[in-house]
Order: sequence, then C-alpha cells, then structure tokens
Amino acid sequence: MKEKETDYVAWYILALFDFGVPISNLSQRQLNELWRKIIEAFKKNLPKKDFFVKGDIKEIDMPHVEESFMLAEITNYKSYIDIRRSPLIGFYNQRLIIRLTIGLEEFFKLRYHREDILRDLKFVFEDLKGIKLSAEDPEGIGEKPWEINDVFYYPLIIIGNGAKMIKEEYLASKVNSIDPIFSIPTTSLTYTLPERGKWFNLFSFKEHFIRLSVRSVMVFSDGWIPLEFKQTLINAIYQGGIYEQMRRMRNVKKSITRQRMRAIDDDILMNLAEIIREMVKANIDAARIAEKQRFISFFIASLSFLISILAIVLSIVNLML
Repeated sequence: MKEKETDYVAWYILALFDFGVPISNLSQRQLNELWRKIIEAFKKNLPKKDFFVKGDIKEIDMPHVEESFMLAEITNYKSYIDIRRSPLIGFYNQRLIIRLTIGLEEFFKLRYHREDILRDLKFVFEDLKGIKLSAEDPEGIGEKPWEINDVFYYPLIIIGNGAKMIKEEYLASKVNSIDPIFSIPTTSLTYTLPERGKWFNLFSFKEHFIRLSVRSVMVFSDGWIPLEFKQTLINAIYQGGIYEQMRRMRNVKKSITRQRMRAIDDDILMNLAEIIREMVKANIDAARIAEKQRFISFFIASLSFLISILAIVLSIVNLML
C-alpha cells in the first residue's frame, strides 16, 4: 500500500443470492457450476468502456476445506479510482462478497464512486439472475434445479483509523466555535461499539464509530480492527439486514423501482442496529471469558511452577544443613 497500513478504506459489497425459497446448501458440483457462471459474468462486463475496473480475473487456490470460499482476484488492474489492492471476489453457497480497497483520500469522493460501482455490479448481478443450476437427480433428496430469482446487496465500508477523522472534526468545530453536533455522526444513525484491544485484552478496549444508513454501514475504526470483529459485523449485516430484506421482498406483490429494490428500509435499519450491538457484545463477552480462563490457567500454572521451584530450593537447603 502507498501510505500507512491504516490509511485506507476497505469496501465490502455483501451480496446474497435469492433462490425464491429457503434452500439447504448447494452441492459441491452446483457450487462449482455457479462459480463458473459468476466468473463468466465478470468477464463479460470487465471489457465495458465505463466498468469501474479493468484487468484479468485470476482464481486463487483456497485450502481444501469443505466450506471455504471460492476466491478470485482481478490482477493487473486499472481503475478511475485509487484502488490500492487487487479487487477480490469470494463466493460460497448464497453469499458473494466483493472487496475493494481504496485510498483514504478517496473517502470523501466515495458517494460519487459508490453509485457508479454499484451500477456496474448491478449489471453483473443482472446477468446472474435467471440462472438455473442443473441437478443430476432432481427427483431425489439431493440436488434440485435451483434458480436465482434475485441478488440483494449492501455495502460495508471500513475507514481505517476513521475515529481519528471524527475526533479531528470535533476539534475543528470547537476551534471555529461551531456546535460539534454538526458532524459526521449526526448525518445518520451513529453510535460507538467497544472492541477489545489488541494487547491486554482483559482490561482494555477500543471504541469504533458505527454509522448506519439505508445505503451502507460505515465503520470509522479506532486504529486496527481484528478479523473476528470484522467477521461478526459481516454476519450481523447478513442476518439483520440482507436476509431480512430478501424475506420481505419475497412477500411483495406489486412492482417496485430498482432503487427501492436495492435499499434497506428504516424498519430493517433499526433492527440491524440492534443485531450488530448484540452480536458484537456476544463476541466480546465470549472473548473476555476465554481470556479470563487463559489468565486463570496461566496464574495456576505459574503458581505451580513457583511452588515446585520453592520445593526444590527447600530440599537443597535441607541437604546442605
């Protein structure tokens, strides 16, 4: 990366395939078949003149674990925005995740880029809609000829060291005698979430600003974000936001505009905020319980070691007397 490791914006487009009805996991053969269709859809759209990125799709060999993501990257990439790493495309079962990493200086231009890039991805998703997966034994209890009815998606944007940006905004407000209420956190539903610190996790934690809107979840992070925190956020967004949107849209009979089809409404947004809080808190509580257990185990082991050393010393002393 060009600047500091913390000076970036990680942008995850979280997409969900809707097969019209609740389904169990796709078979490995169907997963491979759908993955080929996803790659083909990107290859079809990449050459378009105004597509947000240019390059070749290269598949990445993942560890041979049954439920690992199928992964590909766009290499030798070029883009009209400051993309700092190869765009990544990951897929498993009903989930498709696309990661873009852009420069921090591009953050305030993000709202202009966001609609263009989501529009481009919409063309990719449109090519995937209507795909029917083949089934070797459709009458059996295994594979079914599942068909993709729709693709729902919602962005998660993580601004590296973004909490510093908000604190600087507060400071600038005071210098200019402006009420700090007029700042990023009040432009949409915003709150802070604690996160256990990287070191001395038992006693310390950081706080990140979480900003929710119908267009995206933004995280203004306090420095480095651990993988577990990010995974919890992504699962919370799927559970409380995208899956809920999919369930509701299945029950809508009247036609809806494309804009409305994509947006998460206010009811879902309030539910999503609560689920993020609950899941992050559960993650922190579980981590702290594990840390306490490790601390107690370490203390007992250390005490046992000291007692053993003391016993040896006393034995030596007795021998010398």
